Amino acid sequence: MIITCPACDTRYTLADSAVGPQGRKVRCAQCGHMWWQAPEDDSVFHPDAVTEFHPVPPPSTKTPSSKAKAAAKPAADPGARRRALVGWGAFAAVLLAIGAAGYFGRSTVVRLWPPAALFYETVGLPVEPPGTGLQLQNVRSEQKTEDGKAALLVEGQIVNVSETLRTVPALRVTALGADRQPLRNWTVTPVPPQILPGEIATFRDVQADAAGVLEVMITFDGGR
Repeated sequence: MIITCPACDTRYTLADSAVGPQGRKVRCAQCGHMWWQAPEDDSVFHPDAVTEFHPVPPPSTKTPSSKAKAAAKPAADPGARRRALVGWGAFAAVLLAIGAAGYFGRSTVVRLWPPAALFYETVGLPVEPPGTGLQLQNVRSEQKTEDGKAALLVEGQIVNVSETLRTVPALRVTALGADRQPLRNWTVTPVPPQILPGEIATFRDVQADAAGVLEVMITFDGGR
């Protein structure tokens, strides 16, 4: 598929699998602009979808008599008031807990539901893309023979180039065939799962079936 940066009109060619079925956040290498790239099949997420609301009929304007009001008014119950206060307090605590989980766990929320990244960015809480502060190095792939069949070896390193502790996300490996068409993809888990500034994590994976693989593409998947 071909994508175009909304800021500088730079065009890029990507395999459909690099975007994924739910889309993902991408960054323009030319101007640094970030945006949400949906897959070519736009049936996954429709930000302009409209929910239809129906008006509720207004309440009756008939005013009851003072005698009827007196008859309908229940006797005061201090216990019910206390229970109502406790209920509202519990409800407020639940809302605070949900809000805290959404704030501190927004990376997990975006990983489980990628369109949420647009909401967080709109309210001024951008979520760092997977692999922020990390850099791939010494990556290599090699075809070898195991048990008479072609096997694919993929290995490399991930270095923390930031100034803080970083969690190392899983890596997504995409095998490309003729004309750079994706054949299949899988994830590889680097070790250790967290690295300090300047430290290095490593990854190594061997796939038994490498028939037709001419090239591999490795990206940060964020599946941890």
